[in-house]
Amino acid sequence: MSASAARWLRLVLGAWASLVFLVLWAGALLNLAGDGRLAPDAWAWLAGLPDLAGFAAWVLLLPVAVALWASQSGLPGVVGWLLLVGLALWTVVAWLSLARSLRAG
Repeated sequence: MSASAARWLRLVLGAWASLVFLVLWAGALLNLAGDGRLAPDAWAWLAGLPDLAGFAAWVLLLPVAVALWASQSGLPGVVGWLLLVGLALWTVVAWLSLARSLRAG
């Protein structure tokens, strides 16, 4: 793979990851600010997808899918908080990756 193709791929993947995390945190804030039905409704939509579409959605939206699963699974408090911290760190890594790709210009 050429250097320009590798840079382009890093830029696209970094932008996608940043967008997915933006949706994750915006959805979490909307769920907290609203009536709390956004997460259960989104989980019902994701879980109700046909197998192939569901697999594609899980792969493309993995952090969001994990957060929805965790919010609906009734995990113990400590595990939920650890998952939240993990998602926050994953967000920082994604945004730093995008910033590094943009700076490498």
